[in-house]
Amino acid sequence: MKTPTEIKFDQIIKNGFQDILKPLAFKKKTQNFYLKRMDLGQIINIQKSSFCSKDQICFTINTGIFIPEYWIGLFYNSGKEIPIFPTEPECLIRQRIGKLRNQKDTWYEVDETTDEKELIIEMRINLENYILPYFEQTKMKEGFLEMLDQNELPLNPLGKLVVYGELKQISKAKSEYNKLLNESTNNHVIQTVKEYGLKYGLE
Repeated sequence: MKTPTEIKFDQIIKNGFQDILKPLAFKKKTQNFYLKRMDLGQIINIQKSSFCSKDQICFTINTGIFIPEYWIGLFYNSGKEIPIFPTEPECLIRQRIGKLRNQKDTWYEVDETTDEKELIIEMRINLENYILPYFEQTKMKEGFLEMLDQNELPLNPLGKLVVYGELKQISKAKSEYNKLLNESTNNHVIQTVKEYGLKYGLE
């Protein structure tokens, strides 16, 4: 049997997220919502704190931009099929709600005394004012690449190199390749960068 806190949390997920995202064609799996667009995918993940309990739930919101070329390009995905419902850690760009709101890392708390209606309103504000407008900027590959070119984003260090290499943007890949080699002092990282450089003809 679910605790009062868990029931409130479920209501927040349903009324604060699912009721808005389902009409927009987002698919839901556990606490993840995924929208597959023509060129890429957009993910919203509600992450519970591992320190929470059934009577006190802490959560935050993660977002991800899934780029098939990036996923395919990683050596450890070689031979695998592109996931039908990717997870947020598989995304090239990952941003938390605190970052999107230009504030410190933001977590929300739910217990049996919480007014869930207030949190539902807050979640809808997060979606409508921050997450969905951010997704709108990257709904096509061109917009995503513009963001990738112009912004310092939280990426896998090899992210830009792999994407530019897979998309045959060789001059950008070469620039990123040289940058990674010049900045790294870790022999394992340098060797990995060189392996990708060989893959994309950057040596």
